Amino acid sequence: MDIEMIMERPYWIIDILPKRVPENSDGQYFKVEQYYLAEPHITVLREKFLEIILKLSCYYTVNISTDCGDNWIDTPDPDTLEKNIMNCVGANSLYISTSSPECLITIDGCDTYMTVYDPDDELIDTLKQLAGAVGLFMWQT
Repeated sequence: MDIEMIMERPYWIIDILPKRVPENSDGQYFKVEQYYLAEPHITVLREKFLEIILKLSCYYTVNISTDCGDNWIDTPDPDTLEKNIMNCVGANSLYISTSSPECLITIDGCDTYMTVYDPDDELIDTLKQLAGAVGLFMWQT
């Protein structure tokens, strides 16, 4: 899987917010973002990401990488998924590939969202349902 090439394709966001916050918003996005990146909120957010990926793995083959795709753990068990997602904080990143053709999901430890690159329509529909079930939103940029 050529991660750099996939990351140039169209992508969707699974987020705490239902749409992108405009650059000149009068709101306090950065304060809210810092709130969610601090404990205990970051742990709760990662648990939501875990719920989505665990359930997604019932429908698709899921593989993970913590080193930009140099090495992959094929079809990790739920405990391995939990360990890797919960440890994705700070500068850590997690790459998740699915059996949906060439789809890649990324989690960056310093973000409050997951990015889904090049999903097909079926995967988008499934992820929207899974995200909504845990109180998150999926939107396209």
